[in-house]
Amino acid sequence: MKNKKRMIRNVLNEARRLISYDVGETVEKLAQRLNKKPPEILKLNSNENFFIPLEFLRSILEEVVEEADPRIYPRDEIRDLKRKYGEYVGVSPRQIVIGTGSDQLIDLTCRIFLRRGDEALAISPTFSIYKRCVEIQGAFYKPVPLRKDFSLDVESLMNASSSKTRIIFLCSPNNPTANRLERRGIIQLAERFEGLVAVDEAYIDFSEGSLIDLTEEFENLIIFRTFSKVFGLAGLRIGCAIANTELAKTIDEKFQMPYSVSLIAVKAALKILEYPEAIRSAIHNVKKERERLIRELNRVNGVKAFNSETNFVLFQVNRSSKSIYRKLLERGVIIRNIGRVLENENCLRVTVAPAQMMNRFLSILKETLNQNDY
Repeated sequence: MKNKKRMIRNVLNEARRLISYDVGETVEKLAQRLNKKPPEILKLNSNENFFIPLEFLRSILEEVVEEADPRIYPRDEIRDLKRKYGEYVGVSPRQIVIGTGSDQLIDLTCRIFLRRGDEALAISPTFSIYKRCVEIQGAFYKPVPLRKDFSLDVESLMNASSSKTRIIFLCSPNNPTANRLERRGIIQLAERFEGLVAVDEAYIDFSEGSLIDLTEEFENLIIFRTFSKVFGLAGLRIGCAIANTELAKTIDEKFQMPYSVSLIAVKAALKILEYPEAIRSAIHNVKKERERLIRELNRVNGVKAFNSETNFVLFQVNRSSKSIYRKLLERGVIIRNIGRVLENENCLRVTVAPAQMMNRFLSILKETLNQNDY
């Protein structure tokens, strides 16, 4: 009995070194604190896609629920989703692994390739989930800074790698810097690095230059995609990994859990792929509003907005970003306080949303910046 207790205590002690993923302020808690109704809160902190109409998504879910038999595990539906998504992005369905969001597949990749004492590299700054997944495995996470202009530094990554390095994580377009990494640089890494080059393309639909076409050429390249961003299905948690046929088959058959994705999520993903025009329209509107938002932010005194190839914008303020973040919260606006990004202090990140939401955000931001109580 004492040994069992000691084992549990060891696990709990080991867990203290791990980071937790901060989801930020929630709509419900903030609304309660401000004595507001949840719809009055402006949620712009998680890069969700508000350009896909809610009524449209609810109509899809109604059809899915009507068609689905929740007593039966999803089998043919996953096969059908691989085929249909493969057609959408231009790869063989045999190259696709379906998972519960891309996060689950990133975690699965770490469990496959990393052992205690191994290393994984990642660009810095970037999405924090890579560090979390690496350290859960007992491996070492080594961040390698991007260049000052947020571009990829291939030589620094290669110099930082060692015989213990198993994975290099890249996010392109990157979160939070919002820029796409140079294709040639990623190819060079895939050619020179002996381990796995893992590229997170969660935001690629709002940009150009996917590397999916290279997955059969490079056996050490894996691409992560998600239905959370461009398709507006963040709440259903579904994503995929794309790799060469042999690697994808091995991950799917030997490591991925059977029935890892809910039937409703799979059928909803299938259904939304039947409406490519709606998706193209949403992408167009995101890009249009993104450019307007950047333009308007750069007109605000004390604000510098960076270029973006995503559905969010990183911007810098000339005072404490933490203070601005808190004051916006008090006005019912939730964005993300990023802080320092390489040499840029006091950075914040805001989701690109339809014009009515952006106008409200811009108005409240200007009022907040004009206050003198700092």
